[in-house]
Amino acid sequence: MPRKLLRPLAAAAVVLAAGAAWWLAGGEEAPAPAVASAAGPAASSALPAVSTAASGTSVHAPDPLLTPGLLRTFEQMLDDSQARDKEGLMAEMRAKIDKYLPPEWRVRALGLLERYIDYRNALEALPAADIGDPAGLRRILDARAGIRARYFAPEEVEGLFGAEEKFDRFSVEKLEIERNRSLTPEQKREALAKTEETWLTPEQRADRVASTAQLAVGEQTAALEARGASPQERFAERSQQYGHEAAQRLAALDQQEQDWQSRLSRYAAADEATRTQLQAELFTPQEALRLQAALEMRAAGEKRKTPSPP
Repeated sequence: MPRKLLRPLAAAAVVLAAGAAWWLAGGEEAPAPAVASAAGPAASSALPAVSTAASGTSVHAPDPLLTPGLLRTFEQMLDDSQARDKEGLMAEMRAKIDKYLPPEWRVRALGLLERYIDYRNALEALPAADIGDPAGLRRILDARAGIRARYFAPEEVEGLFGAEEKFDRFSVEKLEIERNRSLTPEQKREALAKTEETWLTPEQRADRVASTAQLAVGEQTAALEARGASPQERFAERSQQYGHEAAQRLAALDQQEQDWQSRLSRYAAADEATRTQLQAELFTPQEALRLQAALEMRAAGEKRKTPSPP
């Protein structure tokens, strides 16, 4: 079997990438992709039942194996495989799985992994996603859900893919609302709030609010720097918008950034013969790891500021 076996989730990954872009515009990263078993959905282990005395019913406790983290583990296992067919791939996975997962999960995990490989290859038949076509994205999500149902039992779908599915549905609805010209700005805000409540967990909604606030702070800081605002002006504007304590924390961050940039300037201006000494004097070992990237970012920023010749 060709290297197609080891490709990432093609069409589905495109949907997720689109979703991540919309989410970052409001604040969070998309959940990670998913995983698979040869015996088929019917062979999944029964979940332990927990009695609920108040209602007289029984509910299933969460299965610790069926989480998005298992999918990330599978992707790590598959990432460096050199197998050319499924048989060779599974032989590699059986040899290495104990390095990644507890031995009591070995049998179930290998079964899920085998189904995941089949599922991932089945996704190759899905069309490419177009983030400008919400209806098309919905069709892809529906098709993907159908493929999942072929390879995984309902509790497996929920545990492994549930967070991803909810996020993608939220993303598509968000795009539809934002592009609906018949809605007023107020109606869009109300519809977006309802969509968030429908699809996102309380933790995700809180993260989204916090991330949106971070973007606003970043935009305000850039505007303050652009006009050369004094520390007093910065503090006054931030206090008015975010409160006294937040303004104090932001002022401390400003000071830390100024200190970092000052040390970075000294290092950048030094010749190669003295940089080693300056690195030890000016930076912690953790900061030293950022030096090269920081210098490259600074150079790129200065290049953007330099006007192009006529």
